[in-house]
Amino acid sequence: MAVDYLKQSYYFFRSNLSSLLSIQLPFIAGLMLIQRSLVGDLEDGSNLQDQLFMLTAMDLLFVPIYLGASIFYMQSIVDKQPISALQAWALGLKNWGRLFFTFLLSAIAISLGLMLLVIPGLYIAVRLGIANQICLLEGRGPMDALKMSWAGTADLFWTLAKGLAIIYGFLFVAELMVAPIAEGSLLFGMLLSVLLDFLNVFGAIYSFRIYRAWRDREPLEE
Repeated sequence: MAVDYLKQSYYFFRSNLSSLLSIQLPFIAGLMLIQRSLVGDLEDGSNLQDQLFMLTAMDLLFVPIYLGASIFYMQSIVDKQPISALQAWALGLKNWGRLFFTFLLSAIAISLGLMLLVIPGLYIAVRLGIANQICLLEGRGPMDALKMSWAGTADLFWTLAKGLAIIYGFLFVAELMVAPIAEGSLLFGMLLSVLLDFLNVFGAIYSFRIYRAWRDREPLEE
C-alpha cells in the first residue's frame, strides 16, 4: 500500500510541479536569504546556540504559511476546483495562527521524544503526521488536530512510516551526495539548498495522501 501511495504522490507532484513551485519557491528562497543575512549579522562572539535559535524561529514563522498554502492547493485539486498561488497564500496566511501552534506543539512533542531516545521521537512524528491537514482542512484547533492525528494514524502507522522513511531517506542521501559539490560555490550551494528544501514537499504530498486515505476510510492492504 505504501508503494501505491508513493506512486500516486509522485504522479501528483509531477502533474502539479509548476503550481507547487510557484507556491513554495518564493518563500523557500526568501527564507534562506533572510536566514543567511541574520546569521551573518551576528557578532563573532555569538555562539552556535544563538544561530540555531534564530534559524528555528524563522522556520516556525514562515514554514506554516507556505506549508498551509500547499495543503489548501492539494485539497483544491481533489475537489476539482484548483486555486492559484495567490489564493493558496491567502488561505495559508488566514490560517497561519492555528497551523503555527499545531506545528509548534508537534515540534515540541517530537523533540521531547528524540531527547528520550530516537525511536520514540520518530514514532511520535509519524503518529502526528496528519495533524497539519486536520488542522487546516477540518478547521480544528491545535490540540484537537494532534489528538485526531494520533487516533487516525493508529491503523495507518506503518503505511505512513514506510513512505516517509523512503522519502526523507532519499533526500538525506541526496544531500550527502551534493554537499561536497556545493562547497566550492556559494551560489551553487544556495541553489542546491533551495532545491532540496523544495523537494520536502514530496513528504507533505504523501502525508496528504495518507490523510485522504484516513478521511475516505480506504481499506488497508498491507
